[in-house]
Amino acid sequence: MKTLKTIFLAICSVIVLGSCSDTENPGLSFSQQGLYFQWGGEPQTISYTTIDVTKVELNSATEGWSATVDQSAQTITVTPPSDPGTDDKRDTMRDANLKFMITAPSGTTSYYTLNAYIVGDSIIAITAAGQYANSYVLTSPKSAYLFDVTKNGAGQPLSGVAGAKVLWQSSYGLIEHFYYNEDDGVVTFYVDAKTEVDDEDTYIKENGEYVMVDGNVLIAAVDASDNILWSWHLWFSKEVNNPLKDYSTYANGVTFMNRNLGAYGNSNGATDNTNLILDSYGLYYQWGRKDPFVRPYYHDCAGGDDEYLYNGQNSAAYLEFAERSSETGTVAYTIAHPTTFITNAACVDAENGDGIGDWLSTPDSSLWSGTTKSLYDPCPYGWRVPAGSDFDVLSLPAEEDGMDINAARGRFGWMLTDGTNSYFYLGGGFRSYYDGIIHNMNYKTDVYPSQPEPWEGYYWTAGVTADGKQSTCMYFDLTTTRTINKFNLNYPSKRANAMQIRCVKVK
Repeated sequence: MKTLKTIFLAICSVIVLGSCSDTENPGLSFSQQGLYFQWGGEPQTISYTTIDVTKVELNSATEGWSATVDQSAQTITVTPPSDPGTDDKRDTMRDANLKFMITAPSGTTSYYTLNAYIVGDSIIAITAAGQYANSYVLTSPKSAYLFDVTKNGAGQPLSGVAGAKVLWQSSYGLIEHFYYNEDDGVVTFYVDAKTEVDDEDTYIKENGEYVMVDGNVLIAAVDASDNILWSWHLWFSKEVNNPLKDYSTYANGVTFMNRNLGAYGNSNGATDNTNLILDSYGLYYQWGRKDPFVRPYYHDCAGGDDEYLYNGQNSAAYLEFAERSSETGTVAYTIAHPTTFITNAACVDAENGDGIGDWLSTPDSSLWSGTTKSLYDPCPYGWRVPAGSDFDVLSLPAEEDGMDINAARGRFGWMLTDGTNSYFYLGGGFRSYYDGIIHNMNYKTDVYPSQPEPWEGYYWTAGVTADGKQSTCMYFDLTTTRTINKFNLNYPSKRANAMQIRCVKVK
């Protein structure tokens, strides 16, 4: 893999070339472990501190970059290069590897690396406008982003924030140079325009312009003991497909996104195009929770395999699972454990199960709302989970219900209509309350006697059943016997199930 993958803004790489004596422990630390610049921008100065060091000097620098050490003031001034004029040259000079040599009193030397970076268009403050939410859409590649982690998804102050971290990301190196500034509680990170192909970084361009790599990231604020205080979903999308701008207003006046929350696109009924089908999968949410669970690895959910995940150090990351109990079945627990799926296998136990299938020990129907944006709503700012009635305008047209079975299988979803226009909804299945695994097949042998049939579609609403113990979803499925395709706009379901969400605009 390219060297870029081994360089992180928040980590100073140390290369020790000489052995130190037992009494020496020389070291160098920077006040800020990375800098962002524009091409030809003004120099920036940071301070440093040393232990058992007699000299600090610049040993080497990436082409075009320079740094000056002022030992008396213990500062380093970094100067970026001017724009070299070509993309190839920009890509070789954009990431600065500034290596400093320190000398101990005994004469032994060590090397420390400071990273600096050229941002493409701007430094974007995600929360600067006060538009707080639990999910944010990012569309600008080759840019640095600032994110205030001292306030929750409703803009309320969080107490005890001492750091931040990447819990998972859907691609290797999707977020780079993740750095928490303890002075103001703001995280800085860089988003490039590259993806990995055959262990090599490939820059993505469309019409000659760099574009964002599709993906999802979950970041968190933590306290001094590394306990999670809050977490946020970052949804990476190309600007041409920006889900905040790609929407439709249905005949009932409700405005829906044209893709599922966390999806990379919408196949719009393309047949047997597995890449487009996979891109249509959004993330999965247990009812009332703000944090997502990842998409499947395969377009047909084969084996229930999850998408590969990476943590902030680009090592493998995994979801966790816990059975509901008095400890795990609380909102506080899920806030502190956003990557833990709460199962309720005991629900099926005739003696000990309550049959409700909630991840909460005590049901709470107020976590999501179909009229206002609640504290735990997972949609971006200005959007919310649909109300129980928002889907009521949709129907399954006769031509869809009766279409050729092979064509229907290949599309993995239905074109639903509001009487005027049609909209494609993927049969994305669900994560079962029983085991948290993605299921997308009909297995009821009394109804589907020949073989399990793909697929099923489940879309959460904020609707609540009359007894207040379960919630409703928009449900449909595919079967070989054409007369029993199911389509239910308000299908009661267990809240420990995790489903897709199609966000609607807040009026």
